[in-house]
Amino acid sequence: MRVKIETIADGQPEEVVIYCRSITPEIETMARQVQELGRAKSSIAFFKGEEQHYLSLREILFFETDSERVFAHQADDSFEVKLRLYEVAEKLPGYFVRISRSTLVNTLQIKSIQKGLTGVSQIAFRNSRKEVYGSRMYHPILTQKMEERHLYEII
Repeated sequence: MRVKIETIADGQPEEVVIYCRSITPEIETMARQVQELGRAKSSIAFFKGEEQHYLSLREILFFETDSERVFAHQADDSFEVKLRLYEVAEKLPGYFVRISRSTLVNTLQIKSIQKGLTGVSQIAFRNSRKEVYGSRMYHPILTQKMEERHLYEII
């Protein structure tokens, strides 16, 4: 695969063009990643009481709603995020995925997924005893994101 970069004049819109013989899953993934990089993502503020913390999103295991509040969970701590869950989802990189109406997980931190008889998935995380449950409705997208996870591990 050949990569070519050209500079443009000020005021012209930046554009990425992919020339390919056919649209493969790899090409679709590459296009999605370029689109995600192009979107401006503002940072997410994490709070413990009135104190604001500055955390790396890679450290976050999952985001969940609890009584109209959104919390970000690390392996041994949790922080409040003063946004709605859908607003958080818009700001997250592609290695996060929704697994239920109330939970977003970091696929880079998933250690195992145990699918139950009813289709509900129990998700365990690396270096933590915390677990969350995913809805069967979101299982196909979770499986897809887990297969794409290696693309984000090198970033």
